Amino acid sequence: MPAPTQAQVGQLTAQGCTARDWSTVSLDRATDLSRIRNAHFLGAVTVGANAADVSVDGVELPCGIIDATVADCTIGANVRIARVGSVVARYDIGDGAVIQDVAALTATAGSTFGAGTEVETVNEGGGRVVRLIPELSAQVAYLQAFRGHSGRLQKELAGLVDAAVSSARRDRGVVGAHARVLHCGVISNVLIGPHAVIRGAALLDDGTVLSCAEHPTVVGEAVQARHFVIAEGASVTGGVLLDKAFVGQACRLGRQFSAENSLFFANCEGFHGEAVSIFAGPYTVTHHKGTLLIAAGFSFFNAGSGTNQSNHMYKLGPVHQGVFERGSKTGSSSYVLHETHVGPFSVIIGKHYANINTPDLPFAYIHEAEGHTEIVPGMNLFSVGTVRDAEKWPKRDGRKSPVRRDLVSFGVFTPYTVEKMRTGRAVLLRLHETTPKEKAAVQYGGVFIKRLLFRKCARYYAQGVTCYLNGRVLDRIEGAASAKTWDDVRQALRPHATIRDPVEWTDVGGLLMPVERLRALENEIAAGAVRSVGALSEKFATIAGSYAEDEWAYVCAAFAQEHGFAPAAMSPEQARGVLAEYDEAAGARQASVLDDSKKEFAAFARIGYGLGMTEEERLADFTAVRGSVDTNIVVQKLVQEQAAMAARSQRLKELLARL
Repeated sequence: MPAPTQAQVGQLTAQGCTARDWSTVSLDRATDLSRIRNAHFLGAVTVGANAADVSVDGVELPCGIIDATVADCTIGANVRIARVGSVVARYDIGDGAVIQDVAALTATAGSTFGAGTEVETVNEGGGRVVRLIPELSAQVAYLQAFRGHSGRLQKELAGLVDAAVSSARRDRGVVGAHARVLHCGVISNVLIGPHAVIRGAALLDDGTVLSCAEHPTVVGEAVQARHFVIAEGASVTGGVLLDKAFVGQACRLGRQFSAENSLFFANCEGFHGEAVSIFAGPYTVTHHKGTLLIAAGFSFFNAGSGTNQSNHMYKLGPVHQGVFERGSKTGSSSYVLHETHVGPFSVIIGKHYANINTPDLPFAYIHEAEGHTEIVPGMNLFSVGTVRDAEKWPKRDGRKSPVRRDLVSFGVFTPYTVEKMRTGRAVLLRLHETTPKEKAAVQYGGVFIKRLLFRKCARYYAQGVTCYLNGRVLDRIEGAASAKTWDDVRQALRPHATIRDPVEWTDVGGLLMPVERLRALENEIAAGAVRSVGALSEKFATIAGSYAEDEWAYVCAAFAQEHGFAPAAMSPEQARGVLAEYDEAAGARQASVLDDSKKEFAAFARIGYGLGMTEEERLADFTAVRGSVDTNIVVQKLVQEQAAMAARSQRLKELLARL
């Protein structure tokens, strides 16, 4: 682009414009000079065509530069820069962008824009640092935070992150095409992605706002953020305070929520409360005032109002940490003392001053009783809330970006949770055998279990195991409905995964996988065979792609351990026995869940309805608001599933009789 002619300089000067050196200013030949007023140019500035209008706060306004100082910037086509309090300096501004009513927008040479920031997650005392990079995923962060057992692994992983940080280093900031930066305070060393909306932010310093046309990112009113990365489709509004934080794709933070040294991955939500040093895996949710999440790892977690944790025993400082495995919940005003490790899909109610260590007792109710902590293992298997959770998470995946970085395994019954149930059953049966009959309860993992619950809760787990294993085998048999002989069915029941130990599984930041695959990947990293963070993410994607195959390998191995024969080795008669076991277990569980759902329509649920009305009117008022058993979608879906289970059982009986 050429420098302005003498005539153009004259026109710009007459319109209140100045330049330290007009020869360093370049104008597109299509630039409308009448749209540049009271503009002051310092250093090398390139200005694109500006004949179009852009939408600002719902009004079409002319592109151009008005009442602004611009230093060392490239400005794309059809950009509007207006009323900048101080300066826009060292930025490349994309086509169609708007920067208006901003105190300052500046970048420093050599900035990494938040990349490389050390986030002391999970443990405030250090040792679980995750370094931010724009392409961070829950899985890459998990390796940094939780796999400290191998110095070689961490060294090579640090090298991959170093390379990503170096790639993020730039001498100039970026405002992406069609981004909006409006009504903001000081913005310093922040990369702003295309189509992002930064509206009313009070202070943004040293960060990256990723964004895309498919899912624009929003940073809203009164937000203050330092040393951060905010991913595509996230919404950070309402006076949020961030310091050393990662906000993942489609996350929502607002209503004065504050977070420091914390990571939030896909579809997390945080409102009102506070987070300090947490690893919030996908779908971690906290909505209430007075809630503090501190020094812990979560995923698929829901915090009740007033949830609180303590990581300080007043000895060596705040060095204690917690792990709340996937699907856990806390009730209102719950308190947990770290160290803590609770199994998946556990519910914590009340205040607990003992260190809870129950990772192998999933689906548990952990409650306060007479000043101590009691547990009812397996009770949450029969909650309609657990069923609802399984259905809602996939539906609530709000990510629209073409690239979804966090890999998420959905489902309640998985190799990971079922193996936990098998282990929990063994624990309870062992306690039943070894506990004297005169003892009313025993302590296990820092909690008390009543002796009368040992066999009962072991049966809960056994029922869940049977529902899953037998159900998956029957799915395969039904899938082979076109088979002509039983040998054809057996062929469909053979495992094809290449792993040697399909039974041991782990949860890597929301992605379930065999431990063997994680170990193999770690060995590759430690050997220097993985050359970039992008390549590492591809490795995780490959593992995620093998889930179905690995799950079937688990089913075959665990089924053989449970029944004494592998699915591919059973006879039609044994298959009929497997079907009978499944019908009994699944039918009983479904009936329990259905009964639990109907409690929502019992008399106690109508206490607050029908004020000043007769009992008949009270019921009518309740029905008008809440519906009835016959109209509720969840309840009717459970009823339909019961009917579908019966029909499926009949089909399988006919298939097995034919073969």
